[in-house]
Amino acid sequence: MNARLFLMLLGIMALVFKPCSMNTLFADQAIASTENAVADSIWFDSDKQSLIPVDVDPELDDSVNRDSRWLPKPEKVAKPKTPTTPTTNTGNGGLFGTGWTLANVLGWGLLATLFALAIAIILFAMNKAEIDLTANPSTRCGSVANNNTPDEQMIQRMKHLPAELRRTDVNLRTEAERLMNENLFDQAIILLFGHQLLLLDRVGMLRLNRGKTNRKYLRETREINPKTSTALQETVDAFERSYFGRHEITASEFAELWKSNRDLESSIQVDQGAVA
Repeated sequence: MNARLFLMLLGIMALVFKPCSMNTLFADQAIASTENAVADSIWFDSDKQSLIPVDVDPELDDSVNRDSRWLPKPEKVAKPKTPTTPTTNTGNGGLFGTGWTLANVLGWGLLATLFALAIAIILFAMNKAEIDLTANPSTRCGSVANNNTPDEQMIQRMKHLPAELRRTDVNLRTEAERLMNENLFDQAIILLFGHQLLLLDRVGMLRLNRGKTNRKYLRETREINPKTSTALQETVDAFERSYFGRHEITASEFAELWKSNRDLESSIQVDQGAVA
């Protein structure tokens, strides 16, 4: 009985250890075949029966500055926020809390003064150009009374007369006297009024301008010479009654107006002679 049990145990042990020995045999054969395969390789150390290690330096990619579609996009580094402090004007930058300096103010002030002075000179020259600067005052009136045709300067002045008084082809005083002698008083008063306006403009008692009214001329003359303004007032009244009101002027009425005109011319010559 015991002998039989012992034999059974030996059989079981043989069955158990046989696969292990076979596995070991197979493993040894695999190692031997591997060693034979890499024996001629430069990466195998036959003395140590092991592979030769290869030292590799790792390469670090600059993925932040590298534009590669294969690498994931790096996270953007947020820039630190700089605190914005409002700038306050301390008043030291210029005058009155502005950027203007004293030199800027003086420079612009001088430029504006020169500009205004230039405009004033131009306006003064234009006004002087419209005034007759003849040295002899009597000649100013005599040229109107004696010449039969107006000169170029007189024609330019006539263009500033009202439309109904604008006759540049004749001497207004001479033509008014001719019409008076022919008893054409309604036509003569028109030329007489124009003659007086030109005469007063020549001596500077009024300034001819197409935009002015008869009342404006009267006010200008009254401010300088009230007596002359009275004579002009009589002529204006007669002209307006005849031209606008269609009232006939009588011979006696026009004779008074003509006498008043002569007195006006004489007083102007006296005044201008006294000034000279």
